Amino acid sequence: DRFHPTLPHRLVDSRDGTGTTATPWGPGSTRNVTVASTGPVPKSAKAVVLNITVTGGTAASHLTVWPAGVAKPTASSLNWNAGQTVPNLVVVKVGDGGLASIFNNSGNAHVIADVVGWYG
Repeated sequence: DRFHPTLPHRLVDSRDGTGTTATPWGPGSTRNVTVASTGPVPKSAKAVVLNITVTGGTAASHLTVWPAGVAKPTASSLNWNAGQTVPNLVVVKVGDGGLASIFNNSGNAHVIADVVGWYG
């Protein structure tokens, strides 16, 4: 499948409720977010490239990003210490219903996700 770069497009921002609720991800919480059929990403996309940023974390923690509808992997996608703002590039297969799952391990943290490309 071919890569299609896009201008950055905000899909998720828990600070203002873009694509999710306007609250931080809590400890041990998972949210499913729309990554296909939104912004520049067509329904036919097979995977998306996301710039995931965490900010306002109250504890050292990690995020895991994976396709919705399958078991959560054990590998982390992004790691940080309390109070840091940290970005990371993540490639994730589009899951059930055009969704990706995002899990926060510890503490509370705001999550921002910008799509920067897709495969399909």
